[in-house]
Amino acid sequence: MERRWGAGRSAAVLAVLGLTGTAVGMPAVAAEPGGEPAAQVRWGACPEGVDDPAIPSRLQCATVPVPLDYSDPGGATIELTISRLASTNPDQRRGVLLLNPGGPGGTGLDQPEFLAAQGMPNSVLDSYDLIGMDTRGVGHSTPMSCGFTTDQAYLGNIPPYAVDEAAVAEQAKIAQGVAEQCAANDSRLPHLSTANMARDLDEIRAALGEEKASFLGYSYGTALGAAFASMFPERSDRIVLDSNIGDTHLTHEGMRRYGRGMEETFPDFARWAAARHGSYGLGRTPEEVRATYFTLAERLDETPVDGINGGLFRLATFASLYNEKSYGQMAQTWQSLLDGGTAPANLPRHPRRPRRTTTPGRSSSR
Repeated sequence: MERRWGAGRSAAVLAVLGLTGTAVGMPAVAAEPGGEPAAQVRWGACPEGVDDPAIPSRLQCATVPVPLDYSDPGGATIELTISRLASTNPDQRRGVLLLNPGGPGGTGLDQPEFLAAQGMPNSVLDSYDLIGMDTRGVGHSTPMSCGFTTDQAYLGNIPPYAVDEAAVAEQAKIAQGVAEQCAANDSRLPHLSTANMARDLDEIRAALGEEKASFLGYSYGTALGAAFASMFPERSDRIVLDSNIGDTHLTHEGMRRYGRGMEETFPDFARWAAARHGSYGLGRTPEEVRATYFTLAERLDETPVDGINGGLFRLATFASLYNEKSYGQMAQTWQSLLDGGTAPANLPRHPRRPRRTTTPGRSSSR
């Protein structure tokens, strides 16, 4: 939902990405359609934190250079960090499956192992090398930055869940200040576009030596996958778009669909919580649980607890409705806030208004 967003072919040999800096395995080398050689990808260990060190992993990582500006393919380059969970059944291997978890800007290096652990069918794991990635500008790829500081918390503007028109106006001021700060801090940020990330996917495909690539994307990843298939139809294989946002960005109508989704899903949680009233005390019926939600939201609008206001409470509830596995933690959060206790440490705090670092009126670059 929330979670990352005509060029010549690069012929550079890609650097090995690993904790020791030594090469691991053999490079993948192939020819582009028409005979143009693809770049080499040398797989190595993934950056620290991508793998769980306590669990054996087959995940490998590498870097792929791409143009910063595709209108100037011979100019500055940036690096994309990608990961691979390789098929172990070459007889059934169809190709590569590029993955994107959404965001935009969500890290995706761990996505192959995450999906495998969630029960992705063996038929898919045999048919494809699963390719995760940190999209341009984020994570372990070449970073781009708005210059946020440790005392400048900013949770983003999607979805804001403002309580009234005054809160909408205040959030608009914050968003404008952040846009101005981003534009002033890093001149490369205008190149973080869906179209450029789709071009990056094609560069990754070519670097892997594949004539075509399949794609699986969630939420914002549906916009990226649709762009890739539209811009490179002859190099797209199978495209799966899950939780389609309907555009390359969230319009007003797109934001309204978030509200509709929450309204349609909330009754599931309400029934779950009502069946466990003895444990959480949120209401004996779904209707009572719903009333508790509004009571808490309105109370936090008036008096935030540990930096948690009504907007953040609504946001945390919204995010927890994605999966029933989150219901227990959400119920505990409600219970703590309802009893007048402190807010759980893992709940996002209300951000302070960012400092203005540019002159008023400067337009933003996005």
